[in-house]
Amino acid sequence: MANELSEYLIGLYGEDPFADVRVASDRHRTSHAKVLAGGEQECGVYPSDALKMRVVVTIARAVTARRILEIGGGFGYSALWLAATGGHIETIDRFPEHVAAIRNHAGQYGLSERLLALEGEGEAILASLDGPYDLVHDDGWFAAEPQYYERLAGLVRPGGLLVMSNWFLLEHAVTGESPVDWSQFAGPSWRDDVRAYARRLTTDERWDLSFIQRPAVALAWRRPNA
Repeated sequence: MANELSEYLIGLYGEDPFADVRVASDRHRTSHAKVLAGGEQECGVYPSDALKMRVVVTIARAVTARRILEIGGGFGYSALWLAATGGHIETIDRFPEHVAAIRNHAGQYGLSERLLALEGEGEAILASLDGPYDLVHDDGWFAAEPQYYERLAGLVRPGGLLVMSNWFLLEHAVTGESPVDWSQFAGPSWRDDVRAYARRLTTDERWDLSFIQRPAVALAWRRPNA
């Protein structure tokens, strides 16, 4: 039923403008997994679907995001959506082949002037950046609270927005129903870790935060005086 609804909505909205990047992402993830100890999950090129990105870019336009930061660039799928809003986006990925693909795709769609791909580990790159950003899209977080959390929070301007993907994990952690054994990638305590990070976010007085499960995303508005 969910797939049927998704297909219907995509039909209403029109074609995915970056569908070929999604196809390339899936193809790369399969081949990259063959040379990585952690397989496809270590590669991490799991692009958000078009329905989620429509939500994210609508929010980006609503808050007039002109300076955007993304963690977890993959093959550039979500970064392309965000660059197409008219803002400037910096996206981070640790694999050089991913960064090369992002740059190629940005050129393919005429977005090179608005999309900058940065190669390196998220924590190290974040430490080198000068904020603030109007919107930060964290597509790199997975299960446990990231070590870069405090730096990430500090880069969001007062009145800005932090958008976090991968919060389908919260439903999996709470219900105990998961199509994937995440312990193989995120460790045996991943359910507790996900809940702990959710609690951390909701009790952090800097944020006015909401979790959405369809599509799965967390939205955190940075309170101006916090």
